[in-house]
Amino acid sequence: SLPPSHRISRRRRRQQRIMAAAREFEVIVWGATGFTGQLVAEYFQQTEERRRIRIALAGRNRAKLDAVRKRIGGDVKIVTASLSDPKSLREMCRRTEVLLSTVGPFLKHGTPVVEACIQEGTGYVDTTGETPWVRSLIDRFDAEAKAKGVAIVPMCGFDSIPSDLGVFLTCREIQQRHACNTRRVETFVAMRGKQSGGTLATGIMMERDHAAAMKDVFLLGGERKTGVRGEDRDVKEVSFNKLLGKWTAPFLMAKLNTRVVRRSNLLFERRNQGYGELFSYQEKALAPSEKVAKKLLRASQVPPEVLEALVKAGRLPKQGQGPSKEERAKSWFKFFIVGQGENGCRVMTKIRGGDAGYEETAKMVSEAAILLASSKSEILRSSGGGILTPAFAFGDKLVARLKEAGISFGTNEMPSRSTAEMGKMSKL
Repeated sequence: SLPPSHRISRRRRRQQRIMAAAREFEVIVWGATGFTGQLVAEYFQQTEERRRIRIALAGRNRAKLDAVRKRIGGDVKIVTASLSDPKSLREMCRRTEVLLSTVGPFLKHGTPVVEACIQEGTGYVDTTGETPWVRSLIDRFDAEAKAKGVAIVPMCGFDSIPSDLGVFLTCREIQQRHACNTRRVETFVAMRGKQSGGTLATGIMMERDHAAAMKDVFLLGGERKTGVRGEDRDVKEVSFNKLLGKWTAPFLMAKLNTRVVRRSNLLFERRNQGYGELFSYQEKALAPSEKVAKKLLRASQVPPEVLEALVKAGRLPKQGQGPSKEERAKSWFKFFIVGQGENGCRVMTKIRGGDAGYEETAKMVSEAAILLASSKSEILRSSGGGILTPAFAFGDKLVARLKEAGISFGTNEMPSRSTAEMGKMSKL
């Protein structure tokens, strides 16, 4: 007879086949009437390949969903459900391979949806950047999701796919090219774009109501045996980077992205593929001058109550307000991810794209959902399910899909050049 672990594994696979046998949809977009949700809905209608994917638009208000469907065109199904009705959430999740959620703040609205996905064996991706909420998912659902063979992959937008995939590519290049582990990685970010009122409100809420969690640099795991080192802490100063020949300052999203990258390292370590025993990671914003760097520093130090007052005064966007299509068309981002091996070698990964917060976020989360729907069994075999990260769940396959979708990725050895030449190489 089979040992108990094999009997459980076979029983779990049989359960998964039964639950997935008659799924009506490959992807349901939950929150399709919201700002980001509408961009996701549009993205699925942009090419013939994506139009062939069986999707549905979901939310509370059928009339609003019908209006979105009419605007984007195509024969797209509508599904209604409500957070106040757990049965409706389970019925929605039962109909799809993957649920893609854009409904935030996730600290307020996200947990019942994830719970329904786990109960129904439905894969899950979202656009959250709320690391305290992700911590709550790990504590509450990680073991159950693993036991039921369900992949829950939050943080699949600009928070934190470029950082997570970029570090994954950089560390692997160091391991493959130099046969050594990674000692440290620093990501330098340049971008142009505007926040929506919803994103701003979520950030204010996290800093105000979850201040202790936001300060925990290993909130999602991955702490080194040496404890918290200076190189693990969030950047809080302006400095000049001699390697790149650029001024740097605190990066607004570093408190989110660094936590996800460190969790990826933890998950890879559990299957003996970690980045390195002494691995450290930080993120910084690139600035064209010391003056601009100091301005970015001051912006990073504004207390949440001051930001709330500025929103009320109309000096910052309110919820429901966001950048126009014309403003989004002028937006862009560039990531320069510099990894150093334990032998001193350096490797750089460059990632470039358009409007980070909205257009490219819609692209990233949509491609993650498509990949999970089409390769769910393979992803579950390699990851084991649970509360995962984009790099650990999707790795190279998502990089390939995003390249095809127009986001640029490139990883190369950093040449031995002068600071001036390095500055030219990374010119913004």
